Amino acid sequence: MKFQIEKTKFLAALNMVIGAVPNKATIQVLNNFSLRLEGNSLEVSATDLDLGIRVRLDVQGEIDGAVVVNAHKLLDLVKSLIDPKIETIAVEVVDYLVTIRWSERGKASITGFDVSDFPVLPEVDDGSSFQLGKSELEFLASKTLFAISTDPTRLSLHGAFIEIKDGKLIMVATDGHRLGKSFIDVEDAALDKGVIIPPKAMQYALKSVSPEAAIEVRISDTYILFASEGVQIISKLIEGPYPKYDAVIPTNFQRTIQVNRTDLYNKITTVLSMANIRTRMIRLQIDGNQMELSANDPNVGGDSTEAISIMHEGEGVFCIGFNGQYLLEVLKLCQSDDVVLKMNGPVAASIIEPVGSDMNSMFLLMPLRLVE
Repeated sequence: MKFQIEKTKFLAALNMVIGAVPNKATIQVLNNFSLRLEGNSLEVSATDLDLGIRVRLDVQGEIDGAVVVNAHKLLDLVKSLIDPKIETIAVEVVDYLVTIRWSERGKASITGFDVSDFPVLPEVDDGSSFQLGKSELEFLASKTLFAISTDPTRLSLHGAFIEIKDGKLIMVATDGHRLGKSFIDVEDAALDKGVIIPPKAMQYALKSVSPEAAIEVRISDTYILFASEGVQIISKLIEGPYPKYDAVIPTNFQRTIQVNRTDLYNKITTVLSMANIRTRMIRLQIDGNQMELSANDPNVGGDSTEAISIMHEGEGVFCIGFNGQYLLEVLKLCQSDDVVLKMNGPVAASIIEPVGSDMNSMFLLMPLRLVE
């Protein structure tokens, strides 16, 4: 195998594909990149058997071939070529010895392996397919991935659930304490059933494309593929079933408040400084058009109180407790001037939504039980 390639282009590809190389591979061959040259097209790929990344590049090809080479050694070498005068790299493979040349006297060699030992990345040809803009996928992911569970006993919650219903692509994630839901309108898109996507696959799909790029999404029974601009992210789907999230989202509410998002964020930040370090609980007391925020930590004898004006629909005085850190997280994601909090009882799920018809997202938080 023999080819020449622009250094910056090669480095960008290696930096992308390294994301699929496991930190601690139990199978030695997974520590490597697969390089395959056919004509003037070079394919660089890696996999951890759950996630695979494949990048295709235009090169000046001379001799077709394929080799497997240590991923970190090759990446570290190309990274180290910091001299701006080095613009092109020549790569040649003879008897699995990979030789990289960057000048008349500058070269390095890495021992490679037979590519037949490397796992073949699956082709996702059957199933459902549709296109998204990068900004659309970014929106869906940004409103949901924060709520993905890391509980080892609830593997189906380790990803984001997507489905298409009534012309909308819906993405949901929850850890049982908080839930994020977002949606976009889609045309001529269909999905036979909802699927659970590992967050890492979406994160690499977003990382791999330019802001204006379109991303092709293909979903089979066991895999999802994100493809754009010569990059393919192939990931196993997470086995379900996913909980029936609609069943936990209330539709009727006894109490609704509207409040300036920035003011509420700032006041929660202050009060939270005095909250119990383990529970992070803050107490909201709603009385007419005023809401008092308070927190205390009996372990150290600290407390804090703030007040904020609100628009309120509901009867009487009402108290509820939340994890203040979760509240801040959701408020940061709302990105609107005002937010609406919709509540029932002090232990029932509450909804937080940005104010605005085009926001297309909502968040659910489970309260913390108040101890008077």
